[in-house]
Amino acid sequence: MTIKNDRKTGGKHEPGRHKPVHALSFAGRLRNYFLAGLLVAAPVSITFWLAWKFISFVDNTVRPLIPVKWNPETYLPFALPGLGLVVVLIVLTAVGAVTRGYLGRLITRVSEGAISQLPIVRSVYSWTRQVFETVLSQKSTAFREVVLVEYPNRGTWAVGFITGRTEGEVQELTSETVVNVFVPATPNPTTGFLLFIPERDVHHLDLTVEEGIKLVISSGIVIPPENGTADGRALERSNGNGTGKKKEPEPEAHSSHQLGFIGRLRNRFFTGVLITAPIGITCWLALEIVTFIDDRVTPLIPARWNPETYLPFSIPGLGVLALVISLTLIGFLTAGLVGRSIVRFGENLLDRMPVIRGLYGALKQIFEAVFQQQSNAFRDVVLVQYPRKESWAIGFLTGGSNYRITEAGPKDAVNIFLPTTPNPTSGFLLFVPREETRKLSMTIEEGIKMVVSGGIVTPPDRRPEAGGGKASDPDDPGRPPEGVEPVAKAG
Repeated sequence: MTIKNDRKTGGKHEPGRHKPVHALSFAGRLRNYFLAGLLVAAPVSITFWLAWKFISFVDNTVRPLIPVKWNPETYLPFALPGLGLVVVLIVLTAVGAVTRGYLGRLITRVSEGAISQLPIVRSVYSWTRQVFETVLSQKSTAFREVVLVEYPNRGTWAVGFITGRTEGEVQELTSETVVNVFVPATPNPTTGFLLFIPERDVHHLDLTVEEGIKLVISSGIVIPPENGTADGRALERSNGNGTGKKKEPEPEAHSSHQLGFIGRLRNRFFTGVLITAPIGITCWLALEIVTFIDDRVTPLIPARWNPETYLPFSIPGLGVLALVISLTLIGFLTAGLVGRSIVRFGENLLDRMPVIRGLYGALKQIFEAVFQQQSNAFRDVVLVQYPRKESWAIGFLTGGSNYRITEAGPKDAVNIFLPTTPNPTSGFLLFVPREETRKLSMTIEEGIKMVVSGGIVTPPDRRPEAGGGKASDPDDPGRPPEGVEPVAKAG
């Protein structure tokens, strides 16, 4: 062609061809320079801005807690940015060093014993500790490998993270070997779905966890390099950090007593994080709840009944105590004839209000279903195939389906609430045929812990036949064989 001949012989520039780069106008060159500067400066600036925000937050929180005589800013004419962060690192390292001794372990056991006596706080502390122990443990396999799975149906793929090998009754109730895969959402990888995928359907990717998270957050814009640490990741999987069989651990090049000073400090630091983080998060959540209730209930207490009127200090938890006493008193009063008459009068009054009556009716049904002792709502944890066949997810049985649902859909359907991870208060309502559900022996609390942790926290298998394989129960001839148990009828 003419163009090729011209290129070979250095012919004249053809009309209609684009101008070469050096022929760009002054405005075009400025535009390219601007975009190049933006590409270089924006990531650096955002990174430093986020780091500065974090350091400032820690400084503003920790600096007031430093005694004046130990605060260098008392003697210096200028501030020290990052002082609070340094103090936190030192304190966590010191806590890790102290808790390795007998006295530290004794204090930890006493603290855990005290927390275990508090009804709600113990649950929060339990799962946060399990999550931190699994994530920070050097031998942990949680979030150590990036995989590709077919989601939400065959032929469509998504990035996921292996959080562990499925064990216990979840493994027993599925047809083959499955693994825990956390499929994150975009651009927020802290939420998503916990799925149990057959091992044969899990495709390992030569990506680090950091590269996988970047890929998810950027919606595929940030593509990891083709070379990099593929050999290291392949070696990691061969040592049992994926779904393959574990090999015997290789002798470490350096034993613990041969660790350098930095290595020992690092171990002390992570030990301190492991000890303080669950307790700190638990206390923070409890304080937030108590403060939230106090701020709304305490102003409603008459001044003569409020102890803070006579005392020179406030009483944390006064609003919570007043709320508990008030609810108990209301329950006591409504149990009698006069109380029931007042409740009926109030309900009749609400029934006359067009919008309010619908809201009240829905709220009343929800609370009656959740708190009634004989209710089947959120009383069973089940395993369902979602979002496709041979991919399993944890759901909660909320009752039998309405007849309108069974007329249009499955004839013998149950209502299953499928929660998201790590926020189990949101999710999907599914209507699943009863025979396609598998009842689990774990409690509601244990099921929520497993969902919240993304599969990191696996509850124990409490089935009587847990150690006896998949044979049917001789004492219960009506039970299906192979460990498959459909959920019971929901009343």
